[in-house]
Amino acid sequence: MGLAASAQPAPHKELGLQAFVEARYEYHWAPLLGCLVGHLDHIGAAQPSHVIGAVTGTSYQPPQDAQLPALLDDGLSALGVRSQIVYLTFPNRLQRFRWRRRIRSELHADRPVTAFGVGVSAFGPAWGLIVGCDDERRAWRRDGPMTEQVSPWLLETEFNASPVLILIAARRVGAIAPERVEQVAAQAFDQSMDRAGRDLLDRIELLDSDIEIEPQRYSHEVQALAANWGEAATFWREFPHDDFGPIAQQMAVVLSRYSTLFPYPMGGQPNNPGVRSAAVHILHEAVDVLAASH
Repeated sequence: MGLAASAQPAPHKELGLQAFVEARYEYHWAPLLGCLVGHLDHIGAAQPSHVIGAVTGTSYQPPQDAQLPALLDDGLSALGVRSQIVYLTFPNRLQRFRWRRRIRSELHADRPVTAFGVGVSAFGPAWGLIVGCDDERRAWRRDGPMTEQVSPWLLETEFNASPVLILIAARRVGAIAPERVEQVAAQAFDQSMDRAGRDLLDRIELLDSDIEIEPQRYSHEVQALAANWGEAATFWREFPHDDFGPIAQQMAVVLSRYSTLFPYPMGGQPNNPGVRSAAVHILHEAVDVLAASH
């Protein structure tokens, strides 16, 4: 049913005040999913991205706010993973100190930490994996989007200066049951519909405005949206559901048409009135698909 078999994690290397694990980020349009795929694989709880995306709600553009920990915790629990997820805005020094210490303890236990802001994308900070530390460098070893194009080291001073900390520590605690995966994925889908609808309406409002759009970044966001719903459709083909399967399939088809208007990395012509009008028409179709699900 698309659920991968678990593998034993590789041993970690430790040298003096250095600690490294062999976890690897897997490229994905949604960097959080790329991190979770690599994270779960390393702790022996590997699953394909469309399964992780469905149970955590990541395939439906989950919020990056205080609601995120609950969504992720439920989804990871369904995959036999116990997680600790923290979302801190403007954390104080004690909170930062506690999580620096926790990250080190995870690395010494041969487990990476998924964190927002440690990865670098073409458009700024992104999700990434913390896979090592070096106290002599006073830096974290990171793996994520564009790691090969930028330094794999993140200075601890930069980590400390982040106005937001979102960190995920996880360990495998048991096997998974396919029926539990389907149940939690259905809950994530249902809880995400209103948010996904608002996201589409926001996109329509932007296209209907006079605001100039930066082509490359906008096209990346479009491709990510279409790819995530494509994975949602894949999940619901493997776990047939009378309601959610058809909705996911329709959304994947409609948004694939949307994505052809804005190819990445060139971006298409998001400031051309005709292109914007065509995109608005397609997005209204997507809104209608979601509206029919209520």
